[in-house]
Amino acid sequence: MAASAKALEGDWQFVSEKGYDPVKVTVKNIMGSDWMVACMIPKGNMMASMLKRDEGGKFSLVKLNCSNRECPPENKDLEADFKTFLEKGISNLVRDGKTLTIEAGGQQKQLVEDDVRKKHEEAQSAKIKQ
Repeated sequence: MAASAKALEGDWQFVSEKGYDPVKVTVKNIMGSDWMVACMIPKGNMMASMLKRDEGGKFSLVKLNCSNRECPPENKDLEADFKTFLEKGISNLVRDGKTLTIEAGGQQKQLVEDDVRKKHEEAQSAKIKQ
């Protein structure tokens, strides 16, 4: 059974020994079957996969947009690796609790929930309640 859109949406991060900083990933259901997976390493390039989701819950790459700026040396290998992964086209997203698995070209990457925005929103609502 395909996971609901809301379950997949959110902020995630991929931590690797190939880079100093984690890859920050945002998954968003734009509308209907149109999805975006936006990835960025701090001070690096923005990489956005525009996807279509079929009725079976699988994804296909419509377009991959990447900015073209110089990435810091400490993250160059990680960014190149992640870009190559995205170029294969994301075919599946699976959420298991606080983990999101992205599949592309037969490879998988495990991401963990990045709750920075959620913590910020909770802090803001706590201020409002005072």
